[in-house]
Amino acid sequence: MPSNRHRLQWERFNFRGLSAQADIPHERFRVNQHKATIHDVARIAGVSRATVSRYLNGRKWVSQDAAANIKAAIEQTGYVANSHARALVTGRAGSVAFLLGEPQKLLFEDPNFAALLRAVADELGKKGVSFILMTTDNQDEAKRNLAYLQAGHVDGVIQVAWHKDSSEMLNGLVEAGIPTVIAEQPSDETLPVGYVHVEDYGGARKACEYLHERGAKHIAMIAGPAGPSGTRDRMHGFLDTVATFADDSGNAQDRIVHGDYSADSGETAMIQLLDSDPAIDGVFVSSDTMAAGAIKALRARGLKVPDDVQIVGFDDSSAATLADPALTTIRQPFAAIGKHLVDQLMRLINGEQPVGVTLPTELVVRNSTR
Repeated sequence: MPSNRHRLQWERFNFRGLSAQADIPHERFRVNQHKATIHDVARIAGVSRATVSRYLNGRKWVSQDAAANIKAAIEQTGYVANSHARALVTGRAGSVAFLLGEPQKLLFEDPNFAALLRAVADELGKKGVSFILMTTDNQDEAKRNLAYLQAGHVDGVIQVAWHKDSSEMLNGLVEAGIPTVIAEQPSDETLPVGYVHVEDYGGARKACEYLHERGAKHIAMIAGPAGPSGTRDRMHGFLDTVATFADDSGNAQDRIVHGDYSADSGETAMIQLLDSDPAIDGVFVSSDTMAAGAIKALRARGLKVPDDVQIVGFDDSSAATLADPALTTIRQPFAAIGKHLVDQLMRLINGEQPVGVTLPTELVVRNSTR
């Protein structure tokens, strides 16, 4: 008779979570003898191995009952799919890249990047897809990143670059045939990439119209970095709207100063605007973080917000509620942006055609306007 040391240990699994319609016998599984396999999952769930495989690779053509049984069997056995083996069968890596075409420090300094990254991570997690975070701080790093992506380590790329032109990297991804979705409107709309952006032009119009409605007659703008589509569209929205105000004199183009989305740049831009035109009584700022810097500059000049100068920001980030006074701002729906980016990328990976999505913005009123 074998000793206790050599006796096989067995565990009876509890399948209370399975569909009531499924009649699956309780099975014993050798937990200590070998790692759970797809065959174990199929046997315990009462389905074929092919059905389990379809479930693991996107749940196509798998009934709800079968999916519930497979899910329960996976949880009970602790089965972990062999990603390398799956990649050999499907030709996919099972992961995507979140490519931040910006210096790494901005991931921590700009709250918008963190909000979008969190939204994308949540959506990918729901789909069981891993992601790799990549940043681009210089030309050499950009080349290394592109070489890594071209080597097939990921199935697709979500590219975000709001501070500078990212067309070179985007063109490299397109030439390599890598499914790509970007978080802005591409400058070249003939490129076969998906994109998700917000109503930058419309958001700028809402901001300027609200400032005018609240009594501002001489409105200026602190824009983002020149180049990206978001900056261009917000500038056009500002110029087109201010041009309709009969009581706004002077050339509105002269009342635009660029920043880099940092608080320091917002402060510097506000000083420049005040030095060139002390009559400014309203400012549309292309980010909440820059708006907080602009408020600091106004306070240093002895001007009160909103009594002397009214401010409207853009984003509705954490910077908006932390500012003093709290910012009236244009809200970007970051959760929806993240969802659409992931959904579009999954469609591209599955062979569908790229599309563009434009999401609406919303005016959020707080204390920086009257």
